[in-house]
Amino acid sequence: MIGIATFAGIIIMQLSPPPQVLGICLKAHNVETFNVYPIVQIFEDGKQKFLPDGVGKEIKDGKECIHIIHTDEVGDRLHIEYIRPIRLTIDDFMQLYSVDNKTITVINNETGSINKEIITLDNYDIQYSYFSENNEYTKISNSTLMPPFTKDMVVKIELKSKSKMTK
Repeated sequence: MIGIATFAGIIIMQLSPPPQVLGICLKAHNVETFNVYPIVQIFEDGKQKFLPDGVGKEIKDGKECIHIIHTDEVGDRLHIEYIRPIRLTIDDFMQLYSVDNKTITVINNETGSINKEIITLDNYDIQYSYFSENNEYTKISNSTLMPPFTKDMVVKIELKSKSKMTK
């Protein structure tokens, strides 16, 4: 009986999908053992924009939910926090950052004051790249091909207006 129960448990564990990591809410902030802080630089038509505070944070069931990928402040740094090392990519981040898969919110501080802007992604050609061990940015044709985030990774997202490209 014990052998059959153990075997059945192993089969069930192999067939059941793992929990959706992006849907997990941290129990507390800055207490987990795995923390990495990759940089994500966003450029809209050559001008740098910044990630807003609060990416990856939401109200869920009446309580604040901080996802394992989030921003702690306005800037270009992500915070990935989990109970163990985990492989997450820019594609995972974009699922939280662009919930509707159509827009992103950026911060423009060209004038010295912080202005939130909503960017409609369909209006841009998007180029992803990362700073590689070759000391250069390596372009990626699709965000799903990006290597996983590391503690010192720098990712660049370049948004080039489609209207400006046709001129």
